Amino acid sequence: MTNRKKNILDVFLKIMDVKVIQDTIHGNVQLEEWVIKIIDTPQFQRLRRIKQLGFGNLVYPGANHTRFEHSIGTMSVAQKLAAKMSVNELIKKEIIAAALIHDICHPPFSHTSEKILEKYLGIAHDDVGSLLETSDIKDILTDEGLRFQRVVDHIKSKSRIDIVSGDIDADRMDYLVRDSYYTGVAYGIFDLIRLINKIYFEDYRLIIDSGGLRAAESLLISRFMMYPTVYYHHVCRIAEKMYERSLEKCFEKELLIPDMLLKMDDYDIVAFLRSQNGFPGEMMGRIDSRRLMKRAIYVGLNRIGIDIARLNPRKAEAEIAEQSKIDPDYVFVDIPPSVEVRELQALVNIDGEVMKLEEASPLIRALKTAQKEVFKVGVYTKKEYVEKIARVSADYFEIEKIQKQKKLDEVLPIW
Repeated sequence: MTNRKKNILDVFLKIMDVKVIQDTIHGNVQLEEWVIKIIDTPQFQRLRRIKQLGFGNLVYPGANHTRFEHSIGTMSVAQKLAAKMSVNELIKKEIIAAALIHDICHPPFSHTSEKILEKYLGIAHDDVGSLLETSDIKDILTDEGLRFQRVVDHIKSKSRIDIVSGDIDADRMDYLVRDSYYTGVAYGIFDLIRLINKIYFEDYRLIIDSGGLRAAESLLISRFMMYPTVYYHHVCRIAEKMYERSLEKCFEKELLIPDMLLKMDDYDIVAFLRSQNGFPGEMMGRIDSRRLMKRAIYVGLNRIGIDIARLNPRKAEAEIAEQSKIDPDYVFVDIPPSVEVRELQALVNIDGEVMKLEEASPLIRALKTAQKEVFKVGVYTKKEYVEKIARVSADYFEIEKIQKQKKLDEVLPIW
């Protein structure tokens, strides 16, 4: 066989090994044989049964999409970005693999269980290295000639290439558009195609050309709007706190081992909690029927008179409950974690000068300041306790009393 015929045959066989799936966001996504092998593993198939937005469907009924399609979508974006790099095929495949499995270790209800993992196991959802050490996925990557540790480094932002986890990366490029689509909230929409087209690489650094500045700004605005509207919506936060408290009760009574969360999916944990007596069963029943705790207070950080950074939420719950003479199980203090806006550090090329995004855009600098006002402190309880808990909590947090409501989202029910 001549070299020319052999090359044609190799190309034909390679094409035959590629399958195409239809994705809601990205359209046709090509999957090579080794990618399909990973998708077909039990570990990856578990992601079909883990909702991307946790309890988001309690607010947005269409928010039933999962980590499965998000992972494939992230891989699709990573494929496009990696194709722009002047690196060998091995590195490109490792980037694509990292994008595909970056969420493989998410616990049930995604980020809702993440605090539990950190508290009881000391790990985060991106700690895939040790968790996949003896998995089928590692074997597939090794058989393909990929370096497993390099794949892990891409996921944990420990490599020089930030396509999977960086200032503006494939992960958020997918989830913002995807979450917007499935919730029906238009805030998450930005010009994804233009942003990808205007990205180039220089010494492994991801740089946005000046023509992509507006698309990058739009991504930041989308993220800024999606947090209060979707990710930190008060109904989602309340359901999450009820769920977290239920899991902790089960761990305390040794009804559930924290390690099990890494193998369970949404259906497993819901069935387990439904079967429990007492508080965990009650909370799961309330979530099922959407009879959630209510807001006693829900205010911006600018109205809090104490140092929130030093506050222990569990201690605050106990003290508020004691002053209110209410069972502390039914007092939930919610202090959302601050969100690191890594996109501000993304590099853009303006007239030949490479600078940080926040330096190039007055709009982004304004968003950086406004970001602090997005987050709110909440205290939740049963409906019949709201008035009592609100009074005690207002004193406890030294909340500034506003006689006339100035903002619709500044909620103090009894004032």
